[in-house]
Amino acid sequence: MEHKIEKIPFELTIVGKRYRVRTNEAFQTISSLWDHAKKDGFMQKLIALSWEQPKCMLAGLLGICGKEAKITDEEFTYFMGVRYDGEVPSDMQYMTITHDTWAVIPNVTEAWNQLYEWLPTSHYELAKIPCIECYYPPNHNPENELWVPVTFK
Repeated sequence: MEHKIEKIPFELTIVGKRYRVRTNEAFQTISSLWDHAKKDGFMQKLIALSWEQPKCMLAGLLGICGKEAKITDEEFTYFMGVRYDGEVPSDMQYMTITHDTWAVIPNVTEAWNQLYEWLPTSHYELAKIPCIECYYPPNHNPENELWVPVTFK
């Protein structure tokens, strides 16, 4: 499995909106949430915020999955947002994530399928914070990545 290990030695502040997602319907529901965000202008609002203060890492649209990397509940919270250090817009919430070691896997859809095949053979285990889906601007390679919080075994 193609991946890299990245270090983020700082706290991530993310602004956006939370949505409840049924785990067994996650792929369809999350895709629909992004489609709706595009149609109702929320995606454009996130893009404007991210361009206001561009970041060197995780500089795209973000989907934060659940409260920790291993999702075992019937439902979880999906937080759609961007990194932003300014005042939180009145129609949004914020969250912070502090973790320094991430396995970064290209292609979000395939990454979710490959993650649990790679993990047992790696030197890492899942940390107890959420995974982050990162969707980059057009012409970025890769188009998207899954950032998985890990700790060394």
